[in-house]
Formats: sequence, structure tokens, C-alpha cells
Amino acid sequence: MIAPVFAAITLAVVAGAVPAAAAEGDARTPVRLPAEMRADFLAEMRQHMDSLDDVIAAVAAANFKDAAKVAREHLVPGSGKGFGRHLPIEFREIGLGMHRAAAEFAEVAEAAGAPPADADWRRVMAALKEISGHCRACHDAFRVE
Repeated sequence: MIAPVFAAITLAVVAGAVPAAAAEGDARTPVRLPAEMRADFLAEMRQHMDSLDDVIAAVAAANFKDAAKVAREHLVPGSGKGFGRHLPIEFREIGLGMHRAAAEFAEVAEAAGAPPADADWRRVMAALKEISGHCRACHDAFRVE
């Protein structure tokens, strides 16, 4: 419990101290959200990271069914909070790609045998890479201001 609190405090301190300096040399496209949406949007992005970490943990334990469940419940659906209308089309396309990759991952993971064969591992890991590839592409291209 202490580690998440410490991480949140550290992130808040770093985020508060760095934006102006980091933005100067940051070539990523800025995303400007209405002030009342910014905190919810960032919480949603952190929830995606938490869910992806949970998927990875389930895969590492060879529990592909649980990994599929987490992906379906937390990465496939959009939030429905209206963020999209404030985001660049390229951002939305990457996000939709991530949601679709999560749905594909869930199908691949559910189809794996128990215990998983080598071919199952390869398919699951390739599908997992598709999800993280979208995350990486978005974080490489955009920054929230």
C-alpha cells in the first residue's frame, strides 16, 4: 500500500516540476483538454496501464483466461466519457486500435490450450505486443497539457 502512495506522490511532484521545461524540447503533439476533463482523462490512461500490467501478470502466470478477462473488461471498451471529441483524430485512431487489439488478444488468449503449448505462447505474446504497440505509439506521438 505504501508503494502506490509513494509512486503517486512522486509522480505528482515530478509532473508539477517538469512540464514547462519538458514541453520545450518535446516534439510530441500537445493534447489540450478542458480543465474539468483533464484529471479524468489522465486517470483513464493510468487505468489502462494498470490493466495492461494485470494482463501481463496473468500471462506471466500462464493464466491466459484471466488475462483475456482483464483485457475484455478493462481494455476493450471505451470509457464513454466524451474524451474523444477533444482529441486529435490520430489520437483517436491509435486508441481505437488499442481497444481492437485488446479484443483480438482476448480471443487469442481464450483459444489457448491449458496448459498452453509453445504455439499458444507465441500467439498470445504477439497479440499482447499489438496492445502495447498502440500504447507506445500514442505516448510517442502525444502529450497531455
